[in-house]
Formats: sequence, C-alpha cells, structure tokens
Amino acid sequence: MLGEDPELLKARLEELKERLKASEKEVLELKNNRDSLNLEVKEISNQIRQLLTDYNSVKEEYMKLKKQKEELYNEVQKLKEERNRIREDLKALSDEIKNLLNEIKNLQEIIGKRKINVYELKERLEHLEWEYQTRTMNPEEEKSFLEKIRDAESLLRAAERYTECLNQVRNLRQLLNEKRKIHKELTDSIKKLSNQYLEIKTQFKDLKDKANNLRSKLSELIEKKEALRRKADEYHAKYIEKINEIKQMREEIERTALMLKAAELSKTLSRRRSELYEIALKALEKYKQGEKLSLDEFKLLMEFNLIEHGAAPSSA
Repeated sequence: MLGEDPELLKARLEELKERLKASEKEVLELKNNRDSLNLEVKEISNQIRQLLTDYNSVKEEYMKLKKQKEELYNEVQKLKEERNRIREDLKALSDEIKNLLNEIKNLQEIIGKRKINVYELKERLEHLEWEYQTRTMNPEEEKSFLEKIRDAESLLRAAERYTECLNQVRNLRQLLNEKRKIHKELTDSIKKLSNQYLEIKTQFKDLKDKANNLRSKLSELIEKKEALRRKADEYHAKYIEKINEIKQMREEIERTALMLKAAELSKTLSRRRSELYEIALKALEKYKQGEKLSLDEFKLLMEFNLIEHGAAPSSA
C-alpha cells in the first residue's frame, strides 16, 4: 500500500511540500493583493472625505448665493413695480398738464393777448354791479349794462381759471420733475441691482457646475471604491480558502511524515530481523553440527522457533 512504501511516502511527502510551498507563495500573493487593494480603498475613502468636505463647502456657498440671488431678484421686482407706478404717475401727470395747457389755450382765446389784472377786474365788476343797482336806467341801458356785467363776470372767471391753470401746471411740472427724478433713481438702482444679480447668477452657475463636477467625481470614486472593495473581498475569500487548504496540507504532511517515519522504522526493523534470522540460521547449522552456541545465538534460535523450547544448548 501507498502508506506502507517508504519511497512512495517520501515522494508523496516531497510533492506535498512542493504544493505547500506553492500554496504559501500563492497565499502571500493573495494577501499582498488584498492588502494593496484595501490600502487603495483607504486612500480613495480619504479622497471621498475630502471631496465631501469640498462639496459641502461649495453647497453651503451655493445656498448662500441662491438666497442672495433670490433677495436681489425680489428687490429688483419690487423696484420695477414701484417704477411702473411712477411711470403711470408720470403719464397721468403729463396727460393732466396736457389737458390744462389745452384749457389755457382755450382761455387765452377768451382773454386775448392783453394782460388781465384780476384784482382790477374784480373792482370793475363790483363797480358795475353797484352802478347797476344804484343807477336809474331805461330798459335799453339796463340790457347793455347787464351784458357788460356778464362779459366782466365771464372774463373774470376765465382770468381766474387761467391763473389757476397756470399755477396747477407749474405745481404739476414740479411734481413731474420730482417723479422723473425718482424714476431715474429707481432705474439706476434697478440697473445696479440687476448687474449684481447677473454677477451672482454667473457665480451661482459656476458653483452649480463645480458642485455637479464634485458630485460626479464622488460618484466615480464611490463606484471605484466599491469595485475595489469587492475585489479585495474576493482576494480575502480566496486567501481564507487557501489558508484552510494550507492547514489541511500541513496536517496531511504531518500525517505522511509520521507514516514515512513508521514505514522507515518498520523497514529498518524488518531488515534487522532478516539479518538476525540469517544469524539464527547459521546458529542452527552450528547447533545441528553439535557446535557450542553462545547465549545470544541460542536466544535467536528460540525467538525464531528454530528449536523446541526447553532444549539445552549443545556443546562440542
């Protein structure tokens, strides 16, 4: 049997040792590959942490700019609404001034080009009314006098309205200039805030692109880390499997070595017994010839049952 042949056992032992050596080399390679991948995973994890820090910083700045952008946008919209109201006021004032100027033009046709003194005109009207009430007149004179009073009243109303319209136009033009000034200030403010809004919008877009780029890099690194981790786990599983194989191989080597030792010992004992048997045969010849045997030779004859027990050593 294989387990009883020393040469075969020795060959088997050498084969096992070679396999063990190869397996130990392989397990070292598996360990190195696993450790190398785990180290790379650790390095990528550090990169991911740094990228996360950068991403959170960019995101924080992004949210801050987003808030500023929204505030600026709302402020611009508010100013535009106010400017629209001012623009409506300007149109209303312009229309009102235009209507007053048309009315002044019509009043000028009544008044004429002469300069009217309202105070003097009032005195004249009062005088005509007093004279009309105190003076005795015939119907023709009374009719003429009443026409003069009506003409004076009409001219006075026109003159007063003319003066009132001029004052209104002057006040409205002053208000119009104030509104135009406010309109210009609002336009300048809107332009300034709009420029700030556009600058922040550009920064906002840059940060958004930066955040997307970081997110893309994070995704790539996380995917790479997981792939490396899976590969490292595969190496580790093979490493554990190979460690168990080596353990079993060492146990088999130990068993084979014990079997070889036992086989060699058995062979040595067998060879020694064969040698002793040859000595015993020679002693038997001496015994048969009646030659004197030594005690050891006699014991050998007894051990190999070459003579009967109880026989005495023969002598010459």
